[in-house]
Amino acid sequence: MLDHSHHPTDQDWQHVASCRGTDTDMFFSPDGERGSVRARREHAAKQICHNCPVLAECRDHALTTTEAYGIWGGMSETERTRHTRRTRHAARPPRAWERRTH
Repeated sequence: MLDHSHHPTDQDWQHVASCRGTDTDMFFSPDGERGSVRARREHAAKQICHNCPVLAECRDHALTTTEAYGIWGGMSETERTRHTRRTRHAARPPRAWERRTH
């Protein structure tokens, strides 16, 4: 039988994340949460992410798996959606009617 204990997995980064052991309620919005209450909770969660040693891995995970909820890698749902739209828009070639001829 193979010993896989020394082989890293794609999720090993989670074991050293700054949020490990933190109440997950801080990172996920309860139903009906809005306005300044939501903003304060998200700010507190992002503060934990700010100096996290695996912030980039967490963010990449959230963007790759299209995490729909919560603060991941210091980004909210809205920020991840905007980021994805911007990068998709920037990566696509212009359509024929969008090209300018000189």
